[in-house]
Amino acid sequence: MFHIIFSSDENYIKYTAVLINSIIKNTNINLSFKDICKNSGFDAPKDSSFSSYKAINFDDLSSEQKQEGYIFHILSDNISSQTQNKLNSLQNELNQIYPCQILTHVIDDKEFSNFPISGAAHSNFLPYYRLKLKNYLNSSVDRCLYLDSDMLCLCDLRELFAIDLKDNILAAINDPGSKKRKIKFKQNNNIITHKFTNDYFNSGFLLINTKAYIENKIEQKCQSLAQNATYIKAADQDLLNATIPANKLLKLPISYNFSSISFCFAICKDEQNHRLNCSRAEFMQSYKKPKIIHYGEKPWRFLKSYTDSQNRNINDIWWEYAASTPEFKDELMAMRNDINEYKIFATLGFEILKALKSVFGYFVIKNLIDKPLDNLNLNSEIPDDIFGLCCILGEMIIHAKRHKKSPLSVILKAYKMKTTFTKYNTKNFL
Repeated sequence: MFHIIFSSDENYIKYTAVLINSIIKNTNINLSFKDICKNSGFDAPKDSSFSSYKAINFDDLSSEQKQEGYIFHILSDNISSQTQNKLNSLQNELNQIYPCQILTHVIDDKEFSNFPISGAAHSNFLPYYRLKLKNYLNSSVDRCLYLDSDMLCLCDLRELFAIDLKDNILAAINDPGSKKRKIKFKQNNNIITHKFTNDYFNSGFLLINTKAYIENKIEQKCQSLAQNATYIKAADQDLLNATIPANKLLKLPISYNFSSISFCFAICKDEQNHRLNCSRAEFMQSYKKPKIIHYGEKPWRFLKSYTDSQNRNINDIWWEYAASTPEFKDELMAMRNDINEYKIFATLGFEILKALKSVFGYFVIKNLIDKPLDNLNLNSEIPDDIFGLCCILGEMIIHAKRHKKSPLSVILKAYKMKTTFTKYNTKNFL
């Protein structure tokens, strides 16, 4: 059985359902797990930052490990009876395609009262729930996969369970953001600064060797670090990066956690240090065939964002799966009709692009910050190739409105973003 874990509050469970649907729909029922084990493995190129790995020997597995079927674990702070009933019906529908079970685990936020509020844990402690594996997994489970709910699966996930993790604690994917990160914590009355390396990984995808995780006391180490942290920016992600030794991390290709913004632009290690820790050639392989998309611009807020190598709007791909998700599709498709906020971001961003070319740009951007959004004339003719960029730029205006930022600060950030996009636009490298 293949154990897959999600963290989701009541409002996010419908998006988790879409992810579950995509996992089932991309499981090749014509192949057995034994077949997949025969064809798995990865030989990393010379000088690659990725790890090479072999497939596990199917014949060495226990009967439980050989058994086909997913067990999906949803960790939440609260699940209503109505939502639980919908999940039960979802399970029954998807079981007709491939064996699966959906289990829910309600966890008390008070267990994490000593953990810092930061990053994804800005409004609740859900991101920390994944740290306590022993609370919801049977001791016989040797590995599990954690996925963020804002993902979409486009591959047969069983190939991940065919990886021989050996004594690695987990397998993960490099984070696309800057690696100039740190965490500060108290130790013996001193403040220690731990600087992260270029191997800093994104915690939205974690293939966990549960035995090694428990033996190395990762949960306890994260809890101790959390209680003593004086500066932390990315919640559980910083804690895990600080506690997993570099020699116990298996580094997978980024196709397994392909960030949506990477469809727009990416800066690779052979172009600039402290960025995406793979070569441009390795990146383009993943770009052309992503296995899991990690959405920054959530499809339930943005009907349109970036296009893939085949010029498909990646958010349309998510909505195709949403439209076929049993029990939740009606609710999701009804929501779709009311999504308009992204048009505001895109329109504002398009105005910024024009302002950057004008001698009166400062005053144009000042007007965008000061002007009520109700008076904005939405632009419906923004070209697809810059639509995502316009959304990014438009959010700068929204941020400036909320935090009373100056027009000059927006101009400087916008100019930097436009320059980065011009140089590292992913489609430039096709």
